[in-house]
Amino acid sequence: MKLLPPSLRKRKRYIAFQIISARPVDVEGVMEVLSSSLLKLYGALESPSAKLIEFRDGKGMIVCPHDELNKVKIALTLIKKIDGQDVIPVILGVAGTIKSCRKKYLEVLENANSANGI
Repeated sequence: MKLLPPSLRKRKRYIAFQIISARPVDVEGVMEVLSSSLLKLYGALESPSAKLIEFRDGKGMIVCPHDELNKVKIALTLIKKIDGQDVIPVILGVAGTIKSCRKKYLEVLENANSANGI
């Protein structure tokens, strides 16, 4: 099977986010709540195809088509509870590649401390 050339592939966007909560949340809970939030908000026919590709230590990354970016961001910010505990989702940023998303948003949080002003 031959792959599509890059000019014919659908463009993707990668959303970096952080979940702020009192206790750590697990990957399964985040995936379940995200998919149910998308279904509740847009229904089965209009629901965007978003996928959680990475989640660790409260920080994660979601991949979605570029034309459905705003729908996924809205559904993510409407999440209030995961596994019965209150959470606050924060969108750190959006990037066009996995590498730039990790470098700009996720690695900055890992290396941040009060000494360097970040």
